[in-house]
Amino acid sequence: MIVCSCNMITSQDVAEAVSALRTEDPLVVLTPGLIYRQLGKRPSCGSCLPLITELMVSYDQGGPSSSAPFPHRPPVENT
Repeated sequence: MIVCSCNMITSQDVAEAVSALRTEDPLVVLTPGLIYRQLGKRPSCGSCLPLITELMVSYDQGGPSSSAPFPHRPPVENT
């Protein structure tokens, strides 16, 4: 599904960006701007930001038929 028609970003692009960002840093705070930067793009009109936010959160939680793997690590215990 096309999420951003200005930049031709698909829901799969968002899923892959979330996966790549989590692989690089499991504790990173995800934002739509970070997703855009990961994809090498910039928001144009901004009407897609609510949908990108929704997808980003959903994919980060292993959401809607997420095809991208999410290498979450368990929290480190202080002993």
